[in-house]
Amino acid sequence: MYRVRKIKLILASTLLIVMVIGMGSDLKQVQAIESTAYTYTLAVDWNGYLRTQDAYMPGGIYLNKIGLNAPEDLYYKDNTLYIADSGNGRIVKYDLINGNVDFLGVGGLKYPTGVAVGKDGTIYVADYQASEVVVMSPVGDIIRRIGRPEDINYGTSPYKPRKVDIDTYANIFVISEGTHEGILQFSEDGVFHGFFGANKTRSLSLIEWFQKLFYTDEQKSKLFFRTPPNIVSLDVTDENLIYSVTQNERWDSIKKLNLAGVNVLQRAGRVWGEKNFVDTAVTSTGNIYAVTDTGSIEEFDDTGVLLLMFGGRAASSDRNGLTAVVSAIEVDDDYNIYVLDKERALIQAYYSTNYTKIMHKAINDYNQGYYKESLEGWSEILRLNPSAYMAHNGYADAMFQLGEYEIAAEHYKLMYDQERYSECYMELRSEWLRNNMNRILTFIILLTVLIFVLWLIGRKVDYMNRVHTWWEGLKKKHRILKELIEDTSFMIRHPIDCVYYLKTGQRGSMQSAGILYIIAYLVYMFYRGFTSFVFGGGIGYWQNPFIISIIIILPVILFVVGSYLISSINDGEGTIKNVYVSVGYSFSAYILFLPPLTIISHVLTTKEEFLYQFSYTLIIAYTLILIFLSVKETHCYTPGKTIANILLTIAFMIIAILAVIILYILWKELFAFMSELYEEVKYRVFM
Repeated sequence: MYRVRKIKLILASTLLIVMVIGMGSDLKQVQAIESTAYTYTLAVDWNGYLRTQDAYMPGGIYLNKIGLNAPEDLYYKDNTLYIADSGNGRIVKYDLINGNVDFLGVGGLKYPTGVAVGKDGTIYVADYQASEVVVMSPVGDIIRRIGRPEDINYGTSPYKPRKVDIDTYANIFVISEGTHEGILQFSEDGVFHGFFGANKTRSLSLIEWFQKLFYTDEQKSKLFFRTPPNIVSLDVTDENLIYSVTQNERWDSIKKLNLAGVNVLQRAGRVWGEKNFVDTAVTSTGNIYAVTDTGSIEEFDDTGVLLLMFGGRAASSDRNGLTAVVSAIEVDDDYNIYVLDKERALIQAYYSTNYTKIMHKAINDYNQGYYKESLEGWSEILRLNPSAYMAHNGYADAMFQLGEYEIAAEHYKLMYDQERYSECYMELRSEWLRNNMNRILTFIILLTVLIFVLWLIGRKVDYMNRVHTWWEGLKKKHRILKELIEDTSFMIRHPIDCVYYLKTGQRGSMQSAGILYIIAYLVYMFYRGFTSFVFGGGIGYWQNPFIISIIIILPVILFVVGSYLISSINDGEGTIKNVYVSVGYSFSAYILFLPPLTIISHVLTTKEEFLYQFSYTLIIAYTLILIFLSVKETHCYTPGKTIANILLTIAFMIIAILAVIILYILWKELFAFMSELYEEVKYRVFM
């Protein structure tokens, strides 16, 4: 009995202590449970994202007890965080070392939505409600207010400062809501210097293109005025590079602008990212961090390659590391991340794991020229993530700098990076030429001597006559050889005469035309599968060879049938046989010249891309000319009638394809209905 009472007393005392501790604080506590967010990275073949090791772990939660009200912006400098506490009309200065909190601009600010700090400690505030940029001293005294520019070049654009930042020359950069001309640039004294880094107007959609083409001027005037998308945030680095954020732009969500306003991101000036980024932060080493309003954080290297993505929104309850509505992000020199949660009115911190530290060291070693050390780090990352794009990218870059071009090329090919694969190949080609130049010159000399000797022999012994006699006999014995070799050559050299002879039966046949169709298909598949990777060759995992075959064969069949049907009601003289044979022979140039070009593509690089593209364009253009002439001469049309026939044939092809698609959908629905009906009857009768 005594033991029972003692146990009850201990339990009651423990419960009382817990209650006292829970009630002891009169400030709001943030409840948190284990995070459910994972870290992802881009797959090497661009086939979605894959989960990787945890890159960042949730750290502390800051300033959740000082009553932040809808904070809009965050700025880090010298171990200090500056928060634009919009709802309270103040700037909060928080020292990360000693925890001191200061409130600046109280009474002098209305609704600050952006904050930045110069190298001398001067504070710059974008006061949205006051329509001003407020410049304050390090202790919060107001130095000047920069209102709407009176410069005539500013025009009628609105002036509602939303974000602000400053470079090392004290140039002030401002984002104004509703201003489409770009970022506003002011001098240190507040003199307007013009617009900077404007976005381009998006290309017309199909509907907008139709409206522009067919609408009257009055109808066009009633449509919405097309303007470039707004820039929503910016970050200026110590190197005076300006990173801008644009929403609803998948490929241009982040830009890296120099002082001339040119996007200098190395990956073709583009970053693959989310469409709803709200802010970005850049480390001293150039790593780019961007965050969405839902709390998804993405990290890129200094060239725009996606490294990691993590974080997210807590759907129902507060979770450690997850956020509600994010408005800003900052990062310090130790890669600690600070995310401003506008709805929960706090700052969520993240710290990097050992995995991320290995990756950052590998990037920094590479940027400093320590390629062997960088390779060691990327080798470890690649071992942990053998399917990660960023791992292959870093490993290949290090290998390239170390002169291991063949290995680097293999990884670039896995990444579908044609440009850098071509760079590797160019280095390998140069090395091969240097090592084999003597052999090449010897071969050329021997070949020249051989040709000269054969020419001398030919002057005394007419051995070519024997070859000619043998070939003539072979043609008489196998007529198909003549049709496939001589007639195709004649089609290329004299297309108009050849079509006439094809029509009259003096050249070609249904059999040879059928073989040419088959050869043309094989040539196309050879071209698709064996063209150099540099020029987009190879059939990807997402491409079904059967589907590719249908896409090629079906239009040809529809063109032959459609051309004949249109000509039959439009005074055409050709029969279906004539159309079939002449169109088949129109692929002669395609068959003859495309395979050599496909082979030659393996000795070219992107530096010679013009030669490849020009040659390919000539082949396709001449093939289309042959098809045009075959239709014209087969039906004895004028050029105008020929064009009309081809256009009507294309319309027929489109209608036929749409009909096939509709029939397929209807058949699929009918089959599904019959299957469900069968299952229902089976259940009702036999169950």
